[in-house]
Amino acid sequence: MLHDDFRNARLAAGLSQAELARRAKVSRRQIQLLETGANVTIDTVRRIAPLLPNLTRITLGGLEMLTANSDLEEVRRRAFALFEDVSRLIYALGAVPPSPQQSGTYRHPSGSESEERTAQRLEKIVEKEKQKGPRSDA
Repeated sequence: MLHDDFRNARLAAGLSQAELARRAKVSRRQIQLLETGANVTIDTVRRIAPLLPNLTRITLGGLEMLTANSDLEEVRRRAFALFEDVSRLIYALGAVPPSPQQSGTYRHPSGSESEERTAQRLEKIVEKEKQKGPRSDA
């Protein structure tokens, strides 16, 4: 049941009712009401649910709501994938010597041969990644 899901998620997160109420900016009484199955507003549920990391979806009647945590996991996955792609890109391009005028950066004139080669490499890497399909790593 919904109230059990919230209580179990709060306990799994190691939060007291008072601490969860403080973080959600609701009264402790609202947490108590929610966990005992009493009526609370959807606004209260929306404030509390994102603070419980292992509560990814809730169902109210026939309405299913995804909490912010499921989106956060997707953002983490994509950030890690981006980090891996950037690491491979840096490796593929090799080290670029810094310009004496700019600390740590090197600029190629727009339309230069280096810029075109870099763009072609990037396009190949992107195309390979697209062919691999969606990532399933966490």
